[in-house]
Amino acid sequence: MSRGRTVRRNIAAGLGAAALALGVTLTAVAPSQAASTSENLPGVPAPGSPASEWEAWAAQERAAAEATDWKADSAARGCTLEDVTISDEVDRDYNLAMGAPADLATHRVDLLEDCDDAATAVDDGAATASRAATSEASTLALPSGDRCASTSGPGTMCLSKSNGRIYASWKYRGSGSVTGFLRIYRVSSSVSGCPTGTTWLTGGDSKWYSGDTRTISKTRTSAGGYSAHIWKKVTIGHTDWGGVCSVL
Repeated sequence: MSRGRTVRRNIAAGLGAAALALGVTLTAVAPSQAASTSENLPGVPAPGSPASEWEAWAAQERAAAEATDWKADSAARGCTLEDVTISDEVDRDYNLAMGAPADLATHRVDLLEDCDDAATAVDDGAATASRAATSEASTLALPSGDRCASTSGPGTMCLSKSNGRIYASWKYRGSGSVTGFLRIYRVSSSVSGCPTGTTWLTGGDSKWYSGDTRTISKTRTSAGGYSAHIWKKVTIGHTDWGGVCSVL
């Protein structure tokens, strides 16, 4: 896919994604599907730390994102970067998940990429093997590591971690264009299937043309189960086109 776009670097500031009306009724998350409480990773302030510590951490993470070679980052995932936007936002869901002040300003990275088929290869077979292996050794039901899965809408959703960040990507394989947004949830590592859970990160409304891959990325603050879904815009609200889950 090529529409002659040149790579450009956009630095945007804002208050994050506004609440989005969904075109379906979301079922309340059962306790077994809710994200379990976990400690923050080393380098992330402890839940309840003073606001000054969180602000210093957020500034350091933003500076690291500014210094990242995003072309190389995309290439490492088998993709060609077409556009990158680093946006400031106040994401209450993300903040509360790590025990930070609700009004903490953090950053989100949005990427438009052209990814080859190998980068978005569906790995259901590996997931089944992983699930079978872990079921005998522990209570884990979700596979672990980077994963891709086909969605009900014509596309592939991928969920991965790298360089201290979590990435959720969706490649559109249909014709024409679609509009929607990506959302990452925290889920229990013992859930079955790939449900939605407690919202962790919501991307902005975006448009995909055939062959486009759009990715959202945020600093990984704790280990555990994650779920990434594509929400497609419909006449009224949005509908869930499916996703992929993994322990990251």
